Amino acid sequence: MISVPQLANGLYGTWLVLKFDMRGWEFFETSLRGFWASFTPAFIMAPFHFFHAVAAFGPERTDLSFAPYMIVETLSYILSWALFPFVMLYASEFLGKAPRYFSHIVPYNWIRLPIEGPLYLILLLSDFGIIAIEGVAFLNLLGLLALIVYGTFIAGVGLKITTGTAMGLVVLDFVLSLTTTLLIARI
Repeated sequence: MISVPQLANGLYGTWLVLKFDMRGWEFFETSLRGFWASFTPAFIMAPFHFFHAVAAFGPERTDLSFAPYMIVETLSYILSWALFPFVMLYASEFLGKAPRYFSHIVPYNWIRLPIEGPLYLILLLSDFGIIAIEGVAFLNLLGLLALIVYGTFIAGVGLKITTGTAMGLVVLDFVLSLTTTLLIARI
């Protein structure tokens, strides 16, 4: 369980990173304990993800009945949060940056809250017909661009690597996410 000071520090560190302020790293707990606490955004956004999944459920979208559909959605959500940190264990080792793993992954997990959180709210507005799907697609594109920019910044600072290598890691995350999304969509 995350403590109130850890939550406050994680949110403040995220705020600083959003301003490209490297002092943000002073507020992240870059340890194993901080690593587990950095999944707090996943728990914060989970209700929105599942509310969207329930709203999007329908026979035109899947052949699964509701219970198996929700199991797939749950596994998909867990995978979306766990796969990249797992792969980065090996990528940071390959890059010779294993000691800096937590300095990268902890802020990377936290930055997902201000980028993906609003996108879930927009998806829900779309589910209820308040925003057209074209608007959602455009805002998703903006979210992707934000993740590329901030992900590159976080990887560069956190791992102390070049911008090109940092961007390559963001592309790796995107490819992993896209691949798993396409595989899960086939289910």
